[in-house]
Amino acid sequence: MTKQKRCTASYKSNSDRFEALPPTVTHPYMHQYVSIYGARYAMLQQRCLDNVQLKNKKSISSSSMNSSSIETPIIPRIIELKEGVSSIAVGTIIKTTPARPAMDTAYHSSYEGISYLGAPYDDINGDGDKDEDEKKETKEALSHYCSAGDTIVLEDESGRVELDLTSEMDGGYNLVTGVVVAIEGTVQADGLMVVSAVYFPTTPPQASDEVGAEADADVDMDVDDEGEGEGEDDVNIMFLSGLDCGGTDATLSLKRELLVDFLTGHFSPGQGSNIARVIIAGGGCTKPTRPAGMVPYGDWNASANSSKSNDKEKEKSEDDVTLPIRELDLFLGELCAAGIPVDYIPGLHDPTNANWPQKPLHACLLPNATCFVNMLTRCTNPYDAIIGGKEFIGSDGMNIADLKRYVSKQNDSISTALDEDIDEDDVDENGNIVVPSAPLNKSSGGNALRSFTSVEALELALKFNHIAPTGPDSLPTFPFKDNDPFVFETTPHVFFAGNCNEYESKIVEQKNSDESKKTLLLCVPSFALTGQAVMINLKSLKCTIVEFGDLPKSPLGAGGEKHMEE
Repeated sequence: MTKQKRCTASYKSNSDRFEALPPTVTHPYMHQYVSIYGARYAMLQQRCLDNVQLKNKKSISSSSMNSSSIETPIIPRIIELKEGVSSIAVGTIIKTTPARPAMDTAYHSSYEGISYLGAPYDDINGDGDKDEDEKKETKEALSHYCSAGDTIVLEDESGRVELDLTSEMDGGYNLVTGVVVAIEGTVQADGLMVVSAVYFPTTPPQASDEVGAEADADVDMDVDDEGEGEGEDDVNIMFLSGLDCGGTDATLSLKRELLVDFLTGHFSPGQGSNIARVIIAGGGCTKPTRPAGMVPYGDWNASANSSKSNDKEKEKSEDDVTLPIRELDLFLGELCAAGIPVDYIPGLHDPTNANWPQKPLHACLLPNATCFVNMLTRCTNPYDAIIGGKEFIGSDGMNIADLKRYVSKQNDSISTALDEDIDEDDVDENGNIVVPSAPLNKSSGGNALRSFTSVEALELALKFNHIAPTGPDSLPTFPFKDNDPFVFETTPHVFFAGNCNEYESKIVEQKNSDESKKTLLLCVPSFALTGQAVMINLKSLKCTIVEFGDLPKSPLGAGGEKHMEE
């Protein structure tokens, strides 16, 4: 019988910056959140100016970067902008969205009502009497908060100026509060700055080929004398998310067991042995349910007797609360017992801190899995590690889900209307094609704006040079003072987000001067929704979907594969 040995790849965690709390004498919340915006501005200001220099190479008379080297002067402080003079200024975007719900509405939504998927709040109150079409329309209306009433200003420590982005950046709908950019434009008499160009920060360096070659030399593909290895070109990393342990779907437990059988090679000899590591991007625990008799926090009008219950009810409630983490522990223990290294990234419903960066799950919560030394890596959220010479940066997907709520883009339906057959009614008396104008927001009866897809939001975050661009405005974070740990220090080879509705991927290439960097953007589908896992080849970054479904229904059966060429 041929014996296979699982391939391995070198591993180094780069998540130290996410481990440390803000340095304070007594408490991490002793200072204001303005500090993290100041640190972000300081870290990205020069990158924005570098991009100005890069985009204006033809206008530069010398290699030095100063106001005289570019036709348009660079103003060091916003307060020094002059009316009627085209200028360039660096600052932080502040976006006001009137459609955004009030904070008390967000915090007092139902205990079970927040998730990664769909509208900002999946459980819409009062829609029980609506039909499916009405519910779908309501959720589409809530899919983002952008509207024609949004205002955008550029701010630094000296002041702020309101921006007119009609001709740039899709009207400003793809900008969010907290993004650091360089703006070129002219201040009008009414104080409004008409923008002619927007410069994002240049991307930082990527790991060199030499570093990757040294790490690849650590890849171990040896097997026993009776078998043959797969070769160094066939080392893969598997991505999972949304395991939903403790959920009510009985078939999901079967799918998780099929996944374990696939990884351990029970389907066919050698299958799964080319997977060097499994990364679980959040969603391990299902959404919590409110224990019997529990009074929601802030519900001061609740009856004092509502929290009383008998001992049996309390014991059952405690079992229901701990069931998700116990199931997750057993699943991780199965993988570790099979000799599969696992990185677990905590998520929205896991027992860890709510504010980003989220800390690793405590070892006492995973007693079975942590028994296997060096098999389980309890990671932070966000995640940063170098595996086989390739840098992987990503999260459970909450940052991308939050970003999608505050950005939108023009609906393609208007532009594609020109490709369809043109009737006589579509042409005016001068022979010009007439396209009916549409309002900019859903509430006014139009459909001119659409939500970003998850992979588009990933690309936007990479362009912003920031893992969580909406924090701390809408994504809760710690008030860091001297640095912003979410700023990209290097350009990753793979930038991923977990718990997405479906699999998406895209390779983007970014050029800074003579340097070119390629990054794979990966949306890891929720295993609970799709039954899918994604494998990435470490050398080629080619993606392969492995799907686990009900045998009678799934065209692929259990453990079927779809190859997605990148």
